[in-house]
Order: sequence, then C-alpha cells, then structure tokens
Amino acid sequence: MKIAYFIGTFKKEDGVAQVLLAIIREARKKGIESVIVTGWAEDVSVSPVPVIQVPSIIFPLYKEYRLPLPGMGGFEGRLNEFQPDIIHIHSPDTIAFAALKYAKKYNLPVFATHHTDFARYLSYYRISFLKPLLWFILRRLYARINIVTVPSPVTANDLTSHGIKNVAVIQWGVDFTRFNPSFRSEAWREKIAGSKEKNILLCVCRLTWEKDLRTLAAIFHLLKKNRSDFVMVIAGDGPISKELKLLMPEAVFLGHIEGYELSQAYASSDILLFPSSTETFGNVTIEAMASGIIPIVADAGGSKSLVKNGETGFLAEPKNPDDFYKKTVMLLDDLKLREKMKTAGAGFVKNFAWENVFDALLKIYADFPRKTREV
Repeated sequence: MKIAYFIGTFKKEDGVAQVLLAIIREARKKGIESVIVTGWAEDVSVSPVPVIQVPSIIFPLYKEYRLPLPGMGGFEGRLNEFQPDIIHIHSPDTIAFAALKYAKKYNLPVFATHHTDFARYLSYYRISFLKPLLWFILRRLYARINIVTVPSPVTANDLTSHGIKNVAVIQWGVDFTRFNPSFRSEAWREKIAGSKEKNILLCVCRLTWEKDLRTLAAIFHLLKKNRSDFVMVIAGDGPISKELKLLMPEAVFLGHIEGYELSQAYASSDILLFPSSTETFGNVTIEAMASGIIPIVADAGGSKSLVKNGETGFLAEPKNPDDFYKKTVMLLDDLKLREKMKTAGAGFVKNFAWENVFDALLKIYADFPRKTREV
C-alpha cells in the first residue's frame, strides 16, 4: 500500500502536521510507503517521507499559512512516479480539490480527516457571516470523499448536523515515549518558579485568539489577585505573542519548544490550563494526562470528550474565567484530589496509542478496496 497525504501548509509545530507525522510513523512500522503533498513546508527535514511542494500564496487571514494554487500541475508528475494507492486529505482548502481531481483521473479511493473547527474560527476574525459559505464548500468537498474521519464525537455531530453524513470517529493518540512522568525535573521547576514549592500552571498551544487566550489572561489575573503560590507558564508561539505578553507580563513565556524540552515542561508542571473552545480534539489534553498532570479544559468541542469531569480533570464553562479560576483553586488547595485525578487520568489515557489510531484507519481503507489504477 502507498498513501499520498495532502496538507495545505506543513508547519512542524502545527497540530495537524503533528498528527500527520504520527500517522506516517505508524505506517512506516507496517511497511507502508507515504508521501506528503503540500503548498508549503517550513522544514522538510522533520518529515521521514518525501515531501512534494507545490506553488502557493499567503493566506490573507493568517499569514503563517499558505493556500496552494489550484490544479494538479505542481504535483501530478512526481505523484505518478510514486504511484499512490490511496489519497488522504488533511486540509479542506485548494489542495483538497486538486487531490480529488487527481483521485478521479487515476481511479483512486480518497479519504479526509477533518482537523479544524473553521466555522467557529470565523467569529474570532469578525467574519461570521461567511459560515454558510464555508459549510457549503465543506459539504461539496466531503460529498466526493469516501469517508471523512473526525477525532471526536462532538465534531462528528457538528458535521452531520450540517449535512455531512459519511463521517467516522477515530480519536487521535499520544506518544508515550515522549509524554510520561519520567521527564519530571525538580531542577526545571526551581528554575522556572524560583522555588520547588510553587505550583506550575501550564498552557501549551499556538498563540492565536481562537485558542481563547483572553480567557487565559483573565484567569491569570484572578489568580494573581488572590494568591502567590503559582507560576503561569506558556509554551508556544504565534501571531499574538507580543499582545499576550502585554496582557500577562508576569507569566513565563517559553516560546515554541519541542522534543525533550516539551516533554520536560509537561511532566514538571502541575496543572494544564487549556481554555480553547474550538478544538476538534485537543492533543495537549491527553499529552498532559500521559505526563502526569491534571487538565482543566473548556467544556466544548473535542476537549469535552477527553476529560471526565471531577475524575480525570475538570471541565469549565467556555470563556468563563471565574469557573476556570474556581476549579484551578480547588486543585491548588487539594493535593489528595490532584493525586486521585492524576491516577485516573493515567488509566484513561493509556488506550490512546498511535498504533491503535492507524489500525483504525487501515480498517476504513479496507472497506474501500484499492482500485485498478488507470494511467
């Protein structure tokens, strides 16, 4: 089996790219060849498989991302050399329609994974009026695809409520070799907090407003007003980095970190604060639980399907700093509750292995046997 994955922009720190890389690593373990087709790759060296880059333009609303130019001209020849058996789309943009055109021409099955809640993103850019057009485009695209996988039941319900019926839920995984309590470092805690005794509250995400980081800033100020036994740490980078630092001048900003540094930051913290209400899944939530820290997340989107409220962490009312604050204080003040939740979270997350994710994908591929390639 050979699989061609299509993604509009391939940025290594982006959640979609991280999911794609995890899937490709599992495919390689099973002897399955892959190739990535993208409009722009920030760093092709992070990919263990060939990357085909096609001409693209900057996306006006989000200049860190690019839109591939329409058509197959930029990739058809090289993809013919690879001879894929399956097309799998990871971005519902111009590259998706090019992928569909290729699949139709060469009689190939085509799948998609819906990663991002674009419809909810629109309100953060004050263009909510475009929602009907967006859903029209998504229906038109996904109607031509064999199966659209989504990472949470909440996202599946969202798509089906908008007339997209060919949906299957495959929750994403966590790499337990990278995210586990063994990375905890008391030296790191003392360096970050100035004291081993202070609690470390961690947020890991791209720094964009659609992650509800104004809510995070409000939680931070409520905590600072009432107590001094914590440090807020933010791991990530993005277009609002400067603005967020002005809103939270006493927080510790680590910038973009990865590898050992990220593993250490997770395992050495105490609580994950993740206020985003626009997640289709929320990788950081299961990474936190695997690392031995307790998540407090918005009771919305994919995040709500990953936390058993009061057992493995807390669900807080979306965009409500007071509710996040109240639940954070409960954990700060109750060490026994924290230990109980930590144990429950570790038990819950143990089934989220990437091997299981790829096996589920293989079952879906098998339902649509590879066709005779027509050249």
